[in-house]
Order: sequence, then C-alpha cells, then structure tokens
Amino acid sequence: MAPARIQEEKVTGYGRLSLYRSELMGAAMLWVMLFHAYPFRFGLPPLDAVKQAGFAGVDIFLLLSALGLYVSLERSGSGTKLAAFYRRRAVRVLPAYWLVVGLYSLWLISQGRIGVKTALWSLSTLHYWFHIPDTFNWYVPALLAFYLLAPFYVRLFDRCPRKEWLTAAMFPLAYGIYRLTIPLHLNYTEDFVNRLPAFALGVLAGHYLLTARRVTAWHALVWALLAAAGGTLAVLWRMHVLYISPCYMIAGMLMALCLLAAWAISHLGQWPRRFLRLLGESSLEIYLLNVIVTREFDTLAPLLDRGPRHLFYYAVVYTANLALGIGLHRLLTAARGHLASRT
Repeated sequence: MAPARIQEEKVTGYGRLSLYRSELMGAAMLWVMLFHAYPFRFGLPPLDAVKQAGFAGVDIFLLLSALGLYVSLERSGSGTKLAAFYRRRAVRVLPAYWLVVGLYSLWLISQGRIGVKTALWSLSTLHYWFHIPDTFNWYVPALLAFYLLAPFYVRLFDRCPRKEWLTAAMFPLAYGIYRLTIPLHLNYTEDFVNRLPAFALGVLAGHYLLTARRVTAWHALVWALLAAAGGTLAVLWRMHVLYISPCYMIAGMLMALCLLAAWAISHLGQWPRRFLRLLGESSLEIYLLNVIVTREFDTLAPLLDRGPRHLFYYAVVYTANLALGIGLHRLLTAARGHLASRT
C-alpha cells in the first residue's frame, strides 16, 4: 500500500472533512446540477426525492467554505489584515464571475432580453440585495457576504467559551431574522439568511479540526439527534403540518451527512476520488456555467433534446458544462499564477 494511502487512512472524523474537502465539493456540485435539471425525472420515487433535495449541495459548499475560512483565519493569526483576506477571496471568485456573467449578459443584451443597466447590476453582485428584476445568480453575492462576515463571526466564536451553544443559537437567530424580513419585504434574501446555520456549523467543524477533536460517541449522538430533528421537520413539512424553509431540515442533517459522505469518499478508489477532486477544484466555474445552462433550457432543448426524459440533452449539455468549467478554472488559475509571478 502506498505511503500516501496509509496516511489518508489514519485521518478520521473531522479531519476527513478537510482531507476530502475538494472531493466533497465535487460530489455536492453534481448534486446541485442534478437538482437544476428541473425537467428530468428518474421515474423512481426514492431517486426523484434525492434529486429534489439537491439544493442541499449549496449547504455542503457553505459548510466546507466556512471550515476553510476558519482554518485560514486561525492559521494566519489574530493580526491578519482584513484587506489581504478579502483580496484573496475576491481574486478567486470575481474574475470567473465577471467573465461568465459578463459574456452571458452581453448575449442577453444582443437578444434584447435585458438592458445595460441590468447587466451592470448583475456584474456588481449587488443585484441580489436590491432585488433587481431580470438579474440572476444569488449564490455568488451570498458567498461574498459570508466572506465579509467571516472574520467578525470567527472573532466572536473564538471569544465565546461555549462554542457549541453559539452554533446552536444560529438556528433560531437565522429563523428570527428571516421572519423579520417578511414585514420588511426583504424575504427575497431567504437563500442567504436561512443558510446562516450551515455556515456556523462549518466554523465549528473548523474549530474541531484545529483542536484535533474526535467524533466521539457523544458527538455522534448529537449529530444523529440533529439529523433526526431535521428529518422530523421534513416529514411534518411534507404533511403540511408546518411550513419552514427546507434549509433548516438540511442544516439539522448537514454535519452527519458531510461526515458520512467523507467516510464514503475515503473508501472510494483512486480514480473516482480524482474525478471528484477535479470537479471540486473547478466547482465555482462549473456552477456559474450551470446557472446559464439551467436558465437557457428553452433555448438549447430544441437543438439537442432527443429521446425519453431529456436523457440525451443532459448527457450532452452537462458533459460540456463540466468540461468548460474545468477548462475555465485551469485558464484562470494559470492567469493568476502568471500575474503573481510578474508582481
């Protein structure tokens, strides 16, 4: 057995979330893409239920992003310059966002579907917060907001003696903020607000990682009980007994889901892990292109839709989506490396 493989097998629990972070992001990206294939149905209720829950891939992204942010901030020390922290995140996200959204906006303008003002709102990433009509892509503006808040939440988290209680408090706090947005007519921000618990769980996971905490029997029990609570909420929601955002159902199950997924990935072969890692490293670019593919189904389907259940269409379009996303990621990575070497 290769030494690297032996070392990987020694990593357990929360360490796997870091070790297989890219692989988990790759799996989450595929789940989000499956969710975005709205017209497609497996025809089998269990599989269709998994497809319909694919929005949870975003929650996985946010947990893993928060884990990475916490580790980055802690290892950089308390004297970390916020400007440098924000610059690193902006350099990773904004060039890809501006390129993809900019080119797509130019095409929409040429088709007479949006105006220049709308395109500028989209490029600014402020469109989500001001609810500008005909704009798109909520995730990147929300992600940038999480980046903005991360240093301040981490500072509060580090000073809090009861970190688990602070994390648990994010559940009712997020729900309270969401309820407050309704009379203020700001509830269009629910995709961001309702995912505050997922972000808080990621920070807690980062803390457990750096302090070498193990998934003890007590930890396993807590995550299992939270998952059961999330499942109970889902059942009550399906029975129309109560209404609550599915994000809270997923948040309850999230840590258990990520730990189990990381364990499963650790038992995959080398090539499946490499494939998932490749997707995870290129997940931002793949996602940006996938948003366009999802929006333009009516444009592309007449050209490519063949056979039952849109199988041929999604096989062609999603393969191209993945290939272009990976290629774009490599191009932008090379460009950043070139610029860094010159400066």
